[in-house]
Amino acid sequence: MKYRIGEFSKLLGVTVDTLKHYESLQIIEPLKDEKNNYRYFDDYDARTIIKSRTLRSLNLPLDDVAKLMASDSATDVVEKMEESKQALKEQIHKNTLLLNKMIEVQDEIIAINSSLHKFKIKSLPGLYRLQHTDKDHLLKNSSIENAVSSWMNALPYTFSCFRIKTEEFLSGLEIYDYDWGQAIWENELEYVDLKITEDIEYIPPQTYLSTVLSSTNREYFLSNSRALIMNQIDEQPYAIMGDIVGKLIFTSIKNGRRISYIEIYIPVQGEL
Repeated sequence: MKYRIGEFSKLLGVTVDTLKHYESLQIIEPLKDEKNNYRYFDDYDARTIIKSRTLRSLNLPLDDVAKLMASDSATDVVEKMEESKQALKEQIHKNTLLLNKMIEVQDEIIAINSSLHKFKIKSLPGLYRLQHTDKDHLLKNSSIENAVSSWMNALPYTFSCFRIKTEEFLSGLEIYDYDWGQAIWENELEYVDLKITEDIEYIPPQTYLSTVLSSTNREYFLSNSRALIMNQIDEQPYAIMGDIVGKLIFTSIKNGRRISYIEIYIPVQGEL
């Protein structure tokens, strides 16, 4: 039986544009009336469409489907399905990692209020870090400019990371040197495509005294919290064993003020 393109598309549940695209790939070859240029499809074309859409539903690229329909080789179909299966497994793996990261970030945001000014001991993996600012000013450096794009593309596994030298923090200065950068935990480096060059700082695995602090964009948040932190360190007592780093968790706007919530990590040694 012969069908015009509009009727055929309705009977098969596909659009006219899809049928025309399949025709352009020579998956189907409807008869054409030379007098009126109408296309006519038959029941064999219907079976061809169903078979090709079945292959497409198995995640095979349409160009591959067109080639398979032309060869009609079972071996070719199985080989292409194997390629598609491996690609799908890889995508599932990436999506699973992304889902786990999404849950982690979500949990960090949810826990902000309960973690604010509350201290915990955390053993964390090594950290790779690309310095990106001097205080809040972006660095103009060709090697950093060459690297920063790939670090941004590695989000959400990379994150904004604060750093201040311990002697600056202990000095009691109201204004101190600090910088920001992009960082990634060592155990997540395998999830992304990052090159570790000489511009990348490595901070080895350490035990940290951790807490969440908040500040507006005009505050030196460690200055405001220095007494709180030092009381906690002296109470144990702990010795600070390296630079203080921090992770930006979330930024919100309240009453017209931008407020940042940062989890800081103070490397310590002592009775933990």
